[in-house]
Parts: sequence; C-alpha cells; structure tokens
Amino acid sequence: MNSLPGAVIAALLGAGIAFVNYRLTKKAASSAGSAAGASGLFGLVPVIRMVLSVGLLAAAYFLGPLTPWDRVWILAGAVVGLTVPLFIFTFLLVKQVNGGGADQTETKGRDRNG
Repeated sequence: MNSLPGAVIAALLGAGIAFVNYRLTKKAASSAGSAAGASGLFGLVPVIRMVLSVGLLAAAYFLGPLTPWDRVWILAGAVVGLTVPLFIFTFLLVKQVNGGGADQTETKGRDRNG
C-alpha cells in the first residue's frame, strides 16, 4: 500500500505542533517583560514544547504499526512536519524580536561603531 498519505498526515500534524510551539513561544516572549509572565509561563515553555514534539514522534513510532502505512514514512513525515515549519516560525520570531530583520540590525551595528 502507498504510504504517502500517512506521511502527509503526519507532516500536517507536525506542522500543527510546530505552530502551537510558535504561539507558545511568542506568548511567552511577549509576556516576558512583566514579572508574572517571566516567572510563570516563560520557564515552562521549553518543557511544553519538548513534550509536544517528542509526544508526536513517540505517537508516530508506537501507533505506526496500527495504521495501514509503513512506520518509516509516518516518522519521516512527522520529522519534516516539525522541522520545516520550525525554521519558518523561528525566522518570524527573530524578525519580530529584532524589530524588522537583519537589515535594521546591521544599521544599528554601524551606528554604534561610528
């Protein structure tokens, strides 16, 4: 049987988890300025992100034999679904934190050095 549908479903689930991780990180970064946000949510975000990511991979591994698709394709789809959106969302977060991207950072660096 063709395992591509299983890989696509796992990739979509991985992209969903990556989006949830992005929203959690963005929320924690925006609330890091307040004392309550820094002590509460910001410290738990890495743990929550890791549990979600590892949970998807564990589910793909252990539930793979129960599906009609090959486990390797499901795992590969989950990995791609987690990784590719992660790069995009990390770029968006860095752009947001820098206030506009690398061009503005280079200009700031030149202004400081004269």
